Amino acid sequence: MSRHRPTFRSRRKPLLRRRLLAALGLVVGLGLIPVAVAALREADGSQGRRPEAAAPGSLILRLSGSQLLRLDLARFVQADRLDRGKLSRALLRRLPRVRSVRRGGRRVTYRLDRSATVRMSLELGPAGGAVEVPARAVSASVTAPVVAQELRNNCETAALEIMLASAGTRVDQLRLQRGLKRDGPLDPIGSGPSRRWGDPELGYVGRPGGGGVAGGFGVYQRPIADLARRNGLRLTDLTRVPVRRIYAELRRGRAVMTWVGLSDGPYGQWRSPRGREVRVNFGEHTVVLNGIRSDGSVRVVNPLKGTREIWTRTRFETMWERLGRRALLA
Repeated sequence: MSRHRPTFRSRRKPLLRRRLLAALGLVVGLGLIPVAVAALREADGSQGRRPEAAAPGSLILRLSGSQLLRLDLARFVQADRLDRGKLSRALLRRLPRVRSVRRGGRRVTYRLDRSATVRMSLELGPAGGAVEVPARAVSASVTAPVVAQELRNNCETAALEIMLASAGTRVDQLRLQRGLKRDGPLDPIGSGPSRRWGDPELGYVGRPGGGGVAGGFGVYQRPIADLARRNGLRLTDLTRVPVRRIYAELRRGRAVMTWVGLSDGPYGQWRSPRGREVRVNFGEHTVVLNGIRSDGSVRVVNPLKGTREIWTRTRFETMWERLGRRALLA
């Protein structure tokens, strides 16, 4: 009984295929997959066939790190060439002019540069890729609770309670007040040039509940920043920066604690226990800016009575100047 004996050529082809398959794991690590695929096709007798065209890539548009739009470029490619007009029209049709991005308790609204986005997308060609959409922040807000100060003169710790809460930490304002460093005697001593009291640059001055000889005063940004750090929040001192920096931080979705003058005086003057001359505005107050609108006005959480308010730029800048342009950034 005779059996068909395979020819040498027919045995060689499966053998070559098995060897190539066994080596495929090695070529993956070397980045040689296209070579291996070509070799397998050759072993199968597929020489001369045109390989299938690689599928066109995807175009991904991102805004502030978040995916805004994803397009499969296959529908915009003909004969391996990108139909630039068709893609441009599709992008302009689907790209919004304005888009808001939420991240945690922050919401930032951007105005998109659509022309630049189209130009950058076309430059990628059929291969596609990712484009960070050029955009300008026009408004923003930060989630911040309304808190009313519980004492006559503790607006600073009430505002700090708001700042901590916007960062995810709740600490009661009276607890913060107890932990706030004090400076100088409880009430001023003496009168005229010899008058002595505390230094608000170094600690809280006076009675937070009011009363006494002078009715109390308050504290400035450095002791508040120290208190915030002890409660887990690092604040950046923006005191005396140009006001445009304040607006820029607000547009990034950051909260800013600011010292403002509710009135232009009355003013007081004394010397600290260390002999430094201290001059203050008794209209001193502290609020939290938790956003900015597209018209430039600022969102304010005011602990004086526990209210949300909108202040024009002129109003804010005038009041901020009265207290020496003091501010802390969360």
